[in-house]
Amino acid sequence: MKGKNIPLDLSFILELAKPPTLEEELYLEKEIRLIQSSDDLEGIKKYAEDCARQNHQQSIFIAGCLNKIAELQTRLIKLFEEKKQQPNLLGKILGL
Repeated sequence: MKGKNIPLDLSFILELAKPPTLEEELYLEKEIRLIQSSDDLEGIKKYAEDCARQNHQQSIFIAGCLNKIAELQTRLIKLFEEKKQQPNLLGKILGL
């Protein structure tokens, strides 16, 4: 089993990418309308800058989390595969 590479299974990402709830969509729409109705150009620029910085940091964090999840999932698969390869007590007694 050593040296055998197990491909990363990233199918769990689809499970995590659930659509927003109606409440979340309505909250976002409310925020967007507030921004659109604002005449404070400097405030909107600052808001956009803050959003861009936050988005960048969240992207880095999420990518790191997904990478760690995939690594742990791969380690679990390897452990289960190794466990299946080990003979159980009855197999040891019978010489299997």
